[in-house]
Amino acid sequence: MEKKARLYSLFFKAEERFLDHPVLPGFEPDIIIDFVQSGLNLASYYCRHSPNYNPLLQELFLRRVFFHLTDAIAHKGHSRIFRRICLDHLHCPLMALKKYYGQSDEGKRQLYSLQRNLLQLHHNSGF
Repeated sequence: MEKKARLYSLFFKAEERFLDHPVLPGFEPDIIIDFVQSGLNLASYYCRHSPNYNPLLQELFLRRVFFHLTDAIAHKGHSRIFRRICLDHLHCPLMALKKYYGQSDEGKRQLYSLQRNLLQLHHNSGF
């Protein structure tokens, strides 16, 4: 139980720092990487080969990280550096979601939807 509580605590603290505006210049990589890594760690706690297997929670945390990153990229109030670092780290939750969805038809549809969101983001973000 202590491991689970620690993972949740780290994730929500990292998420709070990530969502807190404005970010102090120079700390962008630390904040973003900490948020992404803590989200992936929490999602892996619920992965298929874990005694705590829960596919809904695994997907929830992966998607939460993914969409927070995409929202930050689209948010013009963030610095260009912050947005660029978010873009550079977007592949982490995306690849984890790709692995999670696997080869099922529903999984392919979900992944296609995420890819469509990324294309729209690419066209609208200016990167």
